[in-house]
Amino acid sequence: MNEVTIKGEIKFVDEIREYGANGFKKHQVVVETGDGRWDNPVPVEFIKDAIEKSKDLEVGQKVTIDARVNGREWQGKDGVTKWFTSISGYRVETENKNPASSQVPDTSSYDTYDEYDDGVEEEAF
Repeated sequence: MNEVTIKGEIKFVDEIREYGANGFKKHQVVVETGDGRWDNPVPVEFIKDAIEKSKDLEVGQKVTIDARVNGREWQGKDGVTKWFTSISGYRVETENKNPASSQVPDTSSYDTYDEYDDGVEEEAF
């Protein structure tokens, strides 16, 4: 798994959203990582137990987020294949150096939810 550290200022905090019948939850924050001259907003998602680490973040806070870069392939009904990349945060430290959590999560299984899947199974011909 690829890991990254995102450093910057919180630009946007979305509400915690729930998808599908199984109650999959996702919380997205956007971190501005630019140098002041050029914007570089990076969306970071928190899922499952990691939502606890992101739910109190606020716009304007300076943060360091440890995350994993995940990719997935998705094929639409039109047969076109697309690839998506997500950055999944698992640890947050605010500027005052109080980590939101210093625990490293269990990486044995990271289920993903395909928000692009319409839930309709196509029949093979």
